[in-house]
Amino acid sequence: MVLMEVEEVLGSKSQSLYPEVVLKEVEGNYYLHIVIGRFEAAAISMAHSKRQPVRPISYDLAHQILANVDARVDRVEITDFNLRERTYYAEIHLIDDEGNTHTFDARPSDAIALALRFRAPIYAAVKILKEVGCVRSDDDEWVKAGVEALAEPVATPHEDHPIIAPPAVNQLEQLKRRMSQAVAEEIYEEAARLRDEISRLNRDD
Repeated sequence: MVLMEVEEVLGSKSQSLYPEVVLKEVEGNYYLHIVIGRFEAAAISMAHSKRQPVRPISYDLAHQILANVDARVDRVEITDFNLRERTYYAEIHLIDDEGNTHTFDARPSDAIALALRFRAPIYAAVKILKEVGCVRSDDDEWVKAGVEALAEPVATPHEDHPIIAPPAVNQLEQLKRRMSQAVAEEIYEEAARLRDEISRLNRDD
């Protein structure tokens, strides 16, 4: 596992259906772009910038409940992705009041939102960085890392169904990504519109 940190949240203040959380390797230059929902983007952005909502949102409530029963998020891990479905998977590792560890499957956006509130480390599997990680070039463009570009890093010891979004993709790939996200978010009207647009582009080719 590779220690990551939240670099930024893109599109959290716009009307975009597809904001992204950008994770950066702490001791390296590799990034992951993960498309998330608008609510999750706002929740991650608030925690990342240490802003407090007027009233607690669901992640703040979960944090308060767990903290009040002496439980905490120890770490979260982005463990895998499905290339066909273009979906990331994550786990939340929770320690209860007796020191027992419990592992829960989660969407990366939920895991990251909770990790930030508990100041817990965020890890990503090496194979994910190898296959879908990217780097910034000198002219600030995104370049896919590639399998051969990343050596096996040593994870820093910890102290205490979103979508793969490679930034450098053509229009058709962007539409496919957005359609997958719309289906995952159950925004079926938008998914149907995107499906029709994809079909039109395929016919034009």
